[in-house]
Amino acid sequence: MLNGRTVLVLETEFIIALGIQSALQAMGASHVVLARSPDEANQHMSDWTSAALAIVEIETDKPELIAFAQQLARSGVAVIGISADDLRAEGVPGLPGTPILLKPFPDADLAEAVKVRLAQKPWLPDVTCAETASGP
Repeated sequence: MLNGRTVLVLETEFIIALGIQSALQAMGASHVVLARSPDEANQHMSDWTSAALAIVEIETDKPELIAFAQQLARSGVAVIGISADDLRAEGVPGLPGTPILLKPFPDADLAEAVKVRLAQKPWLPDVTCAETASGP
């Protein structure tokens, strides 16, 4: 599904990030860049500038994570949010159409979110795909 693509994972809990990395590699990601903060991600930007996808932790009490996810989305990177905050299941202001997975989530849910998000082609404005009709 990810067929050799690069994925950025911004997750503050390293053990959770490692689990996500393993799942993404099982989906075919060739390079997974892990970061615990937007600053750390920006320090390693050259490793993920061609990322097809970013998995970003979204929490109400961490506005810098939401701002970083918005920046990624504006730059054309497909974003999937992950959160322990159940209020985020309904979406995040400034990130329309961005799926939010509630932690903990099974690898199968992550795989489905990746499949749907990449099919949405979020980097192309005003594009809809019939395949995403049952999406978030």
